[in-house]
Amino acid sequence: MSVEMEALSRTTWAYFLVLLERSARRNANPEEDPLLGPLLTAIRHQRGALPTTEEAWREALLDLLAEAIAKGWDRYGAPTAARHPTEEGRWVGSFEGPGRPYTVEASSKREAYLLARREWVRRLLT
Repeated sequence: MSVEMEALSRTTWAYFLVLLERSARRNANPEEDPLLGPLLTAIRHQRGALPTTEEAWREALLDLLAEAIAKGWDRYGAPTAARHPTEEGRWVGSFEGPGRPYTVEASSKREAYLLARREWVRRLLT
């Protein structure tokens, strides 16, 4: 990951944590928030209460994401990448689920696998 992308990732993560914490503090019952309610409910169910520190929020979110990805991996298997069957120098990334089967072409194995993984995780989390 490039330095710029890593910084953007950390900034986005920090911003998301601030939004979650503010929503939880702002609402008498944050679980009724139409956008964040399901996430806050899952965190409360997982931890028994909403986190009170940034580190606790980070850990709670990481736990939820890791659980969703691990369950998806067990249920659907992981994405894969292979040489394109007919085009020399091309690669195909693919997975069977969740949802419809997915295939993507790329110029390198790494790129094909990255694109397939990215879509696979997006589908797991939506």
